[in-house]
Amino acid sequence: MIFALIAIGILICAYLLFFLENRRFVVRRTGIVHRKVVRPFTVVQISDLHNKRFGAGQEKLMRTIRDAKPERIVITGDLFNRKNKNAYRNAFSLVNQCVRIAPVFFSEGNHECALGEAGEAYIKAIGDAGVHVLRDEFVDSGAVRIIGLKQYAEPETLRAMLSGEKLNVVLAHRPERFPLYAGTGADVILSGHAHGGQIRLFGAGLYAPEQGVFPKYTSGVYTIGASMMHVSRGLGSTIPFPRVFNTPELNVLNFKPVDGKER
Repeated sequence: MIFALIAIGILICAYLLFFLENRRFVVRRTGIVHRKVVRPFTVVQISDLHNKRFGAGQEKLMRTIRDAKPERIVITGDLFNRKNKNAYRNAFSLVNQCVRIAPVFFSEGNHECALGEAGEAYIKAIGDAGVHVLRDEFVDSGAVRIIGLKQYAEPETLRAMLSGEKLNVVLAHRPERFPLYAGTGADVILSGHAHGGQIRLFGAGLYAPEQGVFPKYTSGVYTIGASMMHVSRGLGSTIPFPRVFNTPELNVLNFKPVDGKER
Protein backbone atom coordinates (compact mmCIF):
# COMPACT_ATOMS: atom_id res chain seq x y z
CA MET A 1 0.00 0.00 0.00
CA ILE A 2 2.80 2.40 0.92
CA PHE A 3 4.64 1.67 -2.34
CA ALA A 4 1.45 2.29 -4.31
CA LEU A 5 0.96 5.66 -2.62
CA ILE A 6 4.59 6.58 -3.29
CA ALA A 7 4.20 5.63 -6.97
CA ILE A 8 1.01 7.70 -7.25
CA GLY A 9 2.75 10.63 -5.58
CA ILE A 10 5.66 10.41 -8.03
CA LEU A 11 3.28 10.33 -10.99
CA ILE A 12 1.37 13.36 -9.69
CA CYS A 13 4.60 15.31 -9.13
CA ALA A 14 5.85 14.40 -12.61
CA TYR A 15 2.56 15.50 -14.18
CA LEU A 16 2.66 18.83 -12.35
CA LEU A 17 6.32 19.33 -13.32
CA PHE A 18 5.65 18.79 -17.01
CA PHE A 19 2.41 20.80 -16.85
CA LEU A 20 4.37 23.79 -15.56
CA GLU A 21 7.06 23.19 -18.19
CA ASN A 22 4.34 23.49 -20.85
CA ARG A 23 3.48 26.97 -19.57
CA ARG A 24 6.75 28.43 -20.86
CA PHE A 25 8.57 28.36 -24.20
CA VAL A 26 12.11 28.38 -25.51
CA VAL A 27 13.52 30.26 -28.49
CA ARG A 28 15.15 27.92 -30.98
CA ARG A 29 17.46 29.67 -33.44
CA THR A 30 18.38 27.90 -36.68
CA GLY A 31 20.68 28.99 -39.47
CA ILE A 32 19.50 28.18 -43.00
CA VAL A 33 22.15 28.49 -45.69
CA HIS A 34 21.05 28.39 -49.33
CA ARG A 35 22.58 29.41 -52.63
CA LYS A 36 19.51 31.49 -53.54
CA VAL A 37 19.77 33.71 -50.45
CA VAL A 38 21.16 37.01 -51.73
CA ARG A 39 21.50 38.67 -48.32
CA PRO A 40 20.92 37.61 -44.71
CA PHE A 41 17.40 37.94 -43.31
CA THR A 42 15.41 36.67 -40.34
CA VAL A 43 12.07 34.87 -40.27
CA VAL A 44 10.07 34.07 -37.14
CA GLN A 45 8.12 30.83 -37.51
CA ILE A 46 5.03 30.36 -35.35
CA SER A 47 3.46 26.92 -35.47
CA ASP A 48 0.73 24.99 -33.67
CA LEU A 49 -0.23 27.72 -31.22
CA HIS A 50 -3.66 26.13 -30.72
CA ASN A 51 -4.87 29.42 -29.21
CA LYS A 52 -2.48 29.05 -26.27
CA ARG A 53 -1.56 32.12 -24.22
CA PHE A 54 1.90 33.12 -23.07
CA GLY A 55 1.40 36.05 -20.73
CA ALA A 56 -1.33 38.68 -20.72
CA GLY A 57 -2.00 39.76 -24.28
CA GLN A 58 0.71 37.33 -25.46
CA GLU A 59 3.29 39.71 -23.99
CA LYS A 60 5.98 37.03 -23.57
CA LEU A 61 5.75 35.89 -27.16
CA MET A 62 5.56 39.42 -28.51
CA ARG A 63 8.63 40.56 -26.59
CA THR A 64 10.64 37.71 -28.09
CA ILE A 65 9.34 38.32 -31.61
CA ARG A 66 10.18 42.03 -31.45
CA ASP A 67 13.66 41.29 -30.15
CA ALA A 68 14.29 38.97 -33.13
CA LYS A 69 13.68 41.87 -35.56
CA PRO A 70 12.21 39.61 -38.27
CA GLU A 71 11.72 40.75 -41.84
CA ARG A 72 8.90 38.25 -42.18
CA ILE A 73 6.71 36.24 -39.81
CA VAL A 74 5.20 32.95 -40.95
CA ILE A 75 2.46 30.89 -39.32
CA THR A 76 2.56 27.25 -40.37
CA GLY A 77 -0.93 26.17 -39.35
CA ASP A 78 -3.01 25.26 -36.30
CA LEU A 79 -3.20 28.79 -35.01
CA PHE A 80 -6.63 27.81 -33.63
CA ASN A 81 -7.94 24.75 -31.77
CA ARG A 82 -10.65 22.54 -33.24
CA LYS A 83 -11.67 21.29 -29.78
CA ASN A 84 -13.14 24.67 -28.89
CA LYS A 85 -14.85 26.72 -31.60
CA ASN A 86 -14.91 29.72 -29.29
CA ALA A 87 -11.17 29.60 -28.59
CA TYR A 88 -9.74 32.35 -30.77
CA ARG A 89 -8.92 35.40 -28.63
CA ASN A 90 -5.31 34.46 -27.88
CA ALA A 91 -4.66 33.71 -31.55
CA PHE A 92 -6.19 37.01 -32.68
CA SER A 93 -4.22 38.90 -30.05
CA LEU A 94 -0.97 37.46 -31.39
CA VAL A 95 -1.80 38.09 -35.04
CA ASN A 96 -3.01 41.66 -34.50
CA GLN A 97 0.32 42.54 -32.90
CA CYS A 98 2.51 40.63 -35.36
CA VAL A 99 1.20 42.52 -38.39
CA ARG A 100 2.58 45.72 -36.84
CA ILE A 101 6.10 44.24 -36.75
CA ALA A 102 6.57 42.62 -40.17
CA PRO A 103 4.59 41.08 -43.05
CA VAL A 104 2.80 37.96 -41.80
CA PHE A 105 2.10 34.89 -43.95
CA PHE A 106 -0.25 32.06 -42.98
CA SER A 107 -0.90 28.54 -44.29
CA GLU A 108 -3.70 26.35 -42.99
CA GLY A 109 -3.39 23.44 -40.61
CA ASN A 110 -5.69 20.52 -39.92
CA HIS A 111 -7.37 22.34 -37.03
CA GLU A 112 -8.46 25.29 -39.17
CA CYS A 113 -9.97 22.80 -41.63
CA ALA A 114 -11.63 20.73 -38.90
CA LEU A 115 -13.34 23.84 -37.52
CA GLY A 116 -15.45 24.11 -40.68
CA GLU A 117 -17.39 27.36 -40.95
CA ALA A 118 -15.83 28.71 -37.77
CA GLY A 119 -12.37 28.02 -39.18
CA GLU A 120 -13.23 29.81 -42.41
CA ALA A 121 -14.47 32.80 -40.42
CA TYR A 122 -11.26 32.90 -38.37
CA ILE A 123 -9.09 32.71 -41.47
CA LYS A 124 -11.06 35.53 -43.07
CA ALA A 125 -10.64 37.59 -39.90
CA ILE A 126 -6.86 37.27 -39.86
CA GLY A 127 -6.81 38.10 -43.55
CA ASP A 128 -8.82 41.24 -42.84
CA ALA A 129 -6.28 42.08 -40.11
CA GLY A 130 -3.51 42.18 -42.71
CA VAL A 131 -2.17 38.62 -42.78
CA HIS A 132 -1.29 37.13 -46.18
CA VAL A 133 -3.46 34.00 -46.18
CA LEU A 134 -1.93 31.54 -48.66
CA ARG A 135 -3.93 28.46 -49.59
CA ASP A 136 -2.21 27.06 -52.65
CA GLU A 137 -1.10 30.60 -53.40
CA PHE A 138 2.13 32.60 -53.32
CA VAL A 139 3.41 36.09 -52.67
CA ASP A 140 6.70 37.51 -53.92
CA SER A 141 8.52 39.35 -51.15
CA GLY A 142 11.72 40.83 -52.55
CA ALA A 143 14.06 38.02 -53.60
CA VAL A 144 11.86 35.47 -51.79
CA ARG A 145 8.72 33.72 -53.02
CA ILE A 146 6.55 32.59 -50.13
CA ILE A 147 4.20 29.77 -51.03
CA GLY A 148 1.44 28.57 -48.73
CA LEU A 149 -0.07 25.13 -49.30
CA LYS A 150 -3.34 23.61 -48.27
CA GLN A 151 -2.72 20.69 -45.96
CA TYR A 152 -3.12 18.01 -48.65
CA ALA A 153 -1.81 19.98 -51.63
CA GLU A 154 -0.54 17.82 -54.47
CA PRO A 155 3.08 18.11 -55.62
CA GLU A 156 1.92 19.35 -59.02
CA THR A 157 0.21 22.30 -57.33
CA LEU A 158 3.47 23.26 -55.65
CA ARG A 159 5.57 22.71 -58.75
CA ALA A 160 3.42 25.14 -60.74
CA MET A 161 4.14 27.94 -58.25
CA LEU A 162 7.91 27.54 -57.87
CA SER A 163 10.23 30.29 -59.04
CA GLY A 164 13.45 29.50 -60.83
CA GLU A 165 15.19 32.66 -59.65
CA LYS A 166 13.73 33.52 -56.24
CA LEU A 167 14.23 31.56 -53.03
CA ASN A 168 11.10 29.44 -52.64
CA VAL A 169 9.99 29.30 -49.00
CA VAL A 170 7.06 26.89 -48.73
CA LEU A 171 4.66 26.86 -45.79
CA ALA A 172 3.30 23.32 -45.53
CA HIS A 173 1.76 22.21 -42.24
CA ARG A 174 2.30 18.46 -42.56
CA PRO A 175 5.97 17.34 -42.47
CA GLU A 176 5.20 13.76 -43.49
CA ARG A 177 4.57 15.10 -47.01
CA PHE A 178 8.18 16.29 -47.32
CA PRO A 179 9.25 13.43 -49.65
CA LEU A 180 6.43 14.40 -52.03
CA TYR A 181 7.28 18.08 -52.03
CA ALA A 182 11.06 17.58 -52.19
CA GLY A 183 10.52 15.91 -55.54
CA THR A 184 9.29 19.20 -56.98
CA GLY A 185 12.58 20.99 -56.37
CA ALA A 186 11.21 23.21 -53.58
CA ASP A 187 14.00 25.11 -51.80
CA VAL A 188 12.99 25.49 -48.13
CA ILE A 189 9.85 24.01 -46.56
CA LEU A 190 8.60 25.13 -43.15
CA SER A 191 6.30 22.73 -41.28
CA GLY A 192 4.85 21.91 -37.86
CA HIS A 193 2.04 19.51 -36.91
CA ALA A 194 4.20 16.82 -35.23
CA HIS A 195 4.44 18.67 -31.87
CA GLY A 196 8.00 17.41 -31.56
CA GLY A 197 6.73 13.88 -31.13
CA GLN A 198 4.84 14.97 -27.96
CA ILE A 199 7.22 12.99 -25.71
CA ARG A 200 10.94 13.26 -26.53
CA LEU A 201 13.54 10.80 -25.30
CA PHE A 202 17.21 10.76 -26.33
CA GLY A 203 16.56 13.55 -28.85
CA ALA A 204 13.73 11.77 -30.70
CA GLY A 205 9.96 12.03 -30.63
CA LEU A 206 7.81 9.04 -29.71
CA TYR A 207 4.61 9.70 -31.67
CA ALA A 208 3.27 12.12 -34.28
CA PRO A 209 -0.04 12.28 -36.19
CA GLU A 210 0.12 10.50 -39.56
CA GLN A 211 3.66 9.33 -38.79
CA GLY A 212 2.83 7.01 -35.91
CA VAL A 213 5.32 5.65 -33.38
CA PHE A 214 8.95 6.81 -33.67
CA PRO A 215 8.16 9.43 -36.34
CA LYS A 216 10.85 10.52 -38.78
CA TYR A 217 10.10 14.25 -39.02
CA THR A 218 9.50 15.99 -35.69
CA SER A 219 12.06 18.72 -35.04
CA GLY A 220 14.77 20.68 -36.79
CA VAL A 221 16.21 20.51 -40.31
CA TYR A 222 15.93 17.62 -42.79
CA THR A 223 17.16 17.39 -46.37
CA ILE A 224 16.20 15.37 -49.42
CA GLY A 225 18.22 16.17 -52.51
CA ALA A 226 18.31 19.94 -52.96
CA SER A 227 15.25 20.50 -50.73
CA MET A 228 15.42 21.40 -47.06
CA MET A 229 12.64 21.24 -44.46
CA HIS A 230 12.50 22.86 -41.03
CA VAL A 231 9.99 21.35 -38.59
CA SER A 232 8.90 23.40 -35.59
CA ARG A 233 7.95 21.58 -32.39
CA GLY A 234 5.27 24.24 -32.01
CA LEU A 235 3.90 26.18 -29.08
CA GLY A 236 0.77 24.31 -28.09
CA SER A 237 -0.80 20.89 -27.75
CA THR A 238 -4.27 19.39 -27.97
CA ILE A 239 -4.17 16.05 -26.20
CA PRO A 240 -4.94 15.60 -22.46
CA PHE A 241 -1.42 14.97 -21.17
CA PRO A 242 1.36 17.56 -21.42
CA ARG A 243 4.42 17.54 -23.64
CA VAL A 244 7.25 15.66 -21.92
CA PHE A 245 10.93 16.70 -22.30
CA ASN A 246 9.55 18.78 -25.14
CA THR A 247 9.26 22.44 -24.12
CA PRO A 248 7.10 24.56 -26.48
CA GLU A 249 9.23 26.55 -28.90
CA LEU A 250 9.23 29.72 -30.98
CA ASN A 251 11.52 29.50 -34.00
CA VAL A 252 13.88 32.21 -35.23
CA LEU A 253 15.29 31.27 -38.63
CA ASN A 254 18.37 33.11 -39.87
CA PHE A 255 18.71 32.78 -43.64
CA LYS A 256 22.26 33.24 -44.95
CA PRO A 257 24.07 33.18 -48.32
CA VAL A 258 26.35 30.22 -48.94
CA ASP A 259 29.54 32.31 -48.86
CA GLY A 260 28.30 34.66 -46.15
CA LYS A 261 28.40 37.60 -48.57
CA GLU A 262 25.54 39.63 -49.99
CA ARG A 263 25.05 39.54 -53.74
